[in-house]
Amino acid sequence: MNYNEADFVQYALQQMEIPILNRNGKYFDLAGGFSLEVEGRDLYRLSFEQWVISPFDDIGTLCQFIKTNLTPSTNE
Repeated sequence: MNYNEADFVQYALQQMEIPILNRNGKYFDLAGGFSLEVEGRDLYRLSFEQWVISPFDDIGTLCQFIKTNLTPSTNE
């Protein structure tokens, strides 16, 4: 069975109710000016308005960071 990390990330974002504006393969445009690239298994690059914030190696920590930093108008 093939494991697609980007599909897993999409599932996790949806479960955490983080709006996905667009997905192009391993690239995601998210609400609040965030974008995400799946670099590999358990390795994600988060950017805000095209500025790299940090690599993340834990999907739960990544989702919590995004949820915490969404503007109030997108986190209701």
